[in-house]
Amino acid sequence: MSAIFERRSVRDFLSRPVEADKIERILRAGFEAPSAHNRRPWEFLVISGREDLEALSRMSPYAKMCAKAAAAVAACVNLKLGESKDEDHNAWWIQDLSAATENMLLQIVDEGLGGVWLGWYPDQGRVKAFSERFGLPAHLLPFSLIALGYPAGPPGKRDRFDAAKVHYEYYGRTKN
Repeated sequence: MSAIFERRSVRDFLSRPVEADKIERILRAGFEAPSAHNRRPWEFLVISGREDLEALSRMSPYAKMCAKAAAAVAACVNLKLGESKDEDHNAWWIQDLSAATENMLLQIVDEGLGGVWLGWYPDQGRVKAFSERFGLPAHLLPFSLIALGYPAGPPGKRDRFDAAKVHYEYYGRTKN
């Protein structure tokens, strides 16, 4: 569980490529995520071309670090797999893709790398720009993007536990 406590959003990277075997293990971690109804509606796009990473950095005001990242992984939902005839079940893919994204972030730590989760969906401007640039078919939506690489410096450590936000049995009841 150390990766959970060591993971930080890393936005500054060394200009060093990430080895293909590390990228594959990161992707494998994404595929191991839990999925509602075992639909596994994800598809991943790995981006490592400098021109494409620079284009990503301009698609969102929060994506500037992509220009210096070694790679980026886009977690996309395949709506043919993620949506259901039952309208009440059409949004579960959001949880599926979130779990896959977090799994990859934790594997990034295990690989000695750094990464940062960038929200793409539901911002329609980002979704459209990404889809057009990378040729996504209409049934694929980019959900999240992870910029990754070798960190330029050691990520800071901190304890985020907040006992005031923990309740036992009923709201407002704290541990004695």
